[in-house]
Amino acid sequence: MQNINKKAIEYMEILLGLPIINQLKEVEDLGVSVTTHTYDVLEIAIRDLKKSYKTLKRADEELNIFAMLVGIIIHDSSKASIRSGNDTLSHSQVMLKKPDRIRKEAQGILKEVEEQTGLKLDPDTDRKIIHIVLSHHGRWGRVTPSTKEALMVHKADEYSAKYHRINPIGADKIVELMAKGQSLDEIQERLGITSGIIKDRLKRAKVELKLKNNKQLMSYYNANKKIVIGDEFFVKRIKETKELISKVDKIGFEKLVSQCELFKYFNDNKIFDRGL
Repeated sequence: MQNINKKAIEYMEILLGLPIINQLKEVEDLGVSVTTHTYDVLEIAIRDLKKSYKTLKRADEELNIFAMLVGIIIHDSSKASIRSGNDTLSHSQVMLKKPDRIRKEAQGILKEVEEQTGLKLDPDTDRKIIHIVLSHHGRWGRVTPSTKEALMVHKADEYSAKYHRINPIGADKIVELMAKGQSLDEIQERLGITSGIIKDRLKRAKVELKLKNNKQLMSYYNANKKIVIGDEFFVKRIKETKELISKVDKIGFEKLVSQCELFKYFNDNKIFDRGL
């Protein structure tokens, strides 16, 4: 099997080593780095592949899972270029208003890997990767998914954004600092969060505990030394997001991707242009 996917492994090693991937580690969206979100999308996509096709072997027979993996890795690459260029448009706005910019950037990444490896993608694989990147926002972007691979990546991205792209700071940490005499402005700076997040977290705790104001919340905390940070659904989201962030921070994005079980199903003859 190693000889069958040797080129694919080399291609992925170079892709994961590109500067753009390292830059994505430094870009956060709602308290979650882009690479952490990207790994989450990959895990969700693999879960969905197993659910839809029973086995990854069968999924590989019906889909281009190499294109899915590459598409997932680079689907949010423009978040780094937008940040570094001090762009006035957000990633979502660029996806909706300037899809050609997204296309060119994705094509540039694939071209860079090709130049470093000498490996040219099969035209169908190349097209599927670009389409995945262009359509991953689904109806919220200019391009909607028109392949099975793109639709699965879009659904995985949507799930991750909805359930796991949430700042993991809860009201418990905020109230603990309030009890120590810190102002909301000081807490905002210390925790690196916005005033909006502070208001949201305090509101969730008050609603769950049926309290009317922050004074009552503080009294409850002082009496119990703990508080409920929100309803069961919100608590589950916070827990899952914390575990996700911890996993990626501990093991590393590149290592997690390189250990992905999709690798053993790659076949170089189906991925790369055999004319070379």
